[in-house]
Amino acid sequence: MAGLYRQGGDPARRDLLGAGRTHQGGPSQRRRRRGRDPLRRRPARSLHVIFLTTVLALFALLILGTPIAIALMISGLVGYVLTIDFEPGLNALAQIAYGDLNSFVIGAIPLYVLMGQIMLKGGAGKDLFDLAQRVVGRLPGGLGVAAIFACAIFAAISGSSTATVATIGSISIPEMLKRGYSRRMTAGSVAVAGSLGILIPPSISFILYSLVTNTSVGKLFMAGILPGILLALLFALYTVVQSLRENRLGIAEQTTSETPPLEWRALGSLAMIIIVLGGIYLGFFTPTEAAAVGVVYALALTAIFTRTLTAGLFWAALRDSVVTSAMILMLIAGAGIFGNTLSLLQVPQALAGWLDSLQLAPWEFLIAVNLLYLVLGMFMDASAAILVTVPILLPALQALNIDLIWFGVILVINMEIGAVTPPVGMNLFVVQSLRDDYSIREVLAGSLPYALMGILGLIIVMLFPQLALFLPNLVN
Repeated sequence: MAGLYRQGGDPARRDLLGAGRTHQGGPSQRRRRRGRDPLRRRPARSLHVIFLTTVLALFALLILGTPIAIALMISGLVGYVLTIDFEPGLNALAQIAYGDLNSFVIGAIPLYVLMGQIMLKGGAGKDLFDLAQRVVGRLPGGLGVAAIFACAIFAAISGSSTATVATIGSISIPEMLKRGYSRRMTAGSVAVAGSLGILIPPSISFILYSLVTNTSVGKLFMAGILPGILLALLFALYTVVQSLRENRLGIAEQTTSETPPLEWRALGSLAMIIIVLGGIYLGFFTPTEAAAVGVVYALALTAIFTRTLTAGLFWAALRDSVVTSAMILMLIAGAGIFGNTLSLLQVPQALAGWLDSLQLAPWEFLIAVNLLYLVLGMFMDASAAILVTVPILLPALQALNIDLIWFGVILVINMEIGAVTPPVGMNLFVVQSLRDDYSIREVLAGSLPYALMGILGLIIVMLFPQLALFLPNLVN
């Protein structure tokens, strides 16, 4: 997307969007053909001033409460206008936005969103929670473990961490509190486990990352499976240990008669993951085609077999899907415009040169980038962070020969942790809204131990890259 980059310097790879991209009749190209390249006329100091003006415009708009997609578009336009004048800059931005959205892969985003909304409105969350409770409910802290696994599975289906937290939390939190679980553990387990949706495939974050880096969506999906399972197990382990420390065995005290019966509807929800991901990995579908198959399957499951999806709920699913998809697509266009402005101002090249002058080892660079994303996660959601920052870091990643699939997993784990850190940690506010007697401080205190387990999982994935690369390499 933003930035004219090639993976590994391979000239055969298709260029993504970037400054100087070959738009037919594009303004920067016309000016270069006429020998009047605006960048050649401007001294380095002028480019620095334009860059600072562009960034300050972005921060000012965000402080004023402007939606991030609109703020990215306007600040990107400011940079283009100051560099190549108003009319050619406006024409270039229109072509960039169209080029960003004119992609077969992007068609998967509204389809996955619709698939998740249909399953959400069709009541898949309760079915999955009952299934998880039946499987692990006899463990110490079993109801908390069931909530975590239900969140992980439902997040994989819905692709939305906030929808997962709201759905599973509304079912599990009252039951956990009734059985004596601490309020902090109850809130924290649901808030953090819901964030697994951006890591466990199918993941919209991985689709956006693949667009920016020109990597395989299928390989990214595969790379997220084992780290996602690892994090779910770490969260579950903490829940069991903490339950034993508090001497509250929770659902382990239930009798066999209290165990929810096995519903075939839950197995039908699980089958969706197998159909969508299995179809991709076995080569039956592309990721976009798999999304379409998932929508058809979700409709058949909820409207025909379980009959839990009414006409009103289907209309609500369509409405919410349009709103969410429009927001994501606007963000893609805005980030593409802003990223192209940075490329026009040679920011990625300057950053790569500066990093090269520091002679950083790859692990030193990765530590610095992880700290950057942990901070960014406090203020930006995963989609915005990926679309804005990855194009800038991409030249440095390629220069250091860092595997882009592995780095994508590391990045998404960082943003997953950011989903439960203030001030923008949406999952915290969703959990807090589920009960009137919860305070945001209480929810945050319960989430921090789970966030630390997430950081432990991040360190493990960094130390053992094959956790992320084993399945993609297996396909090769």
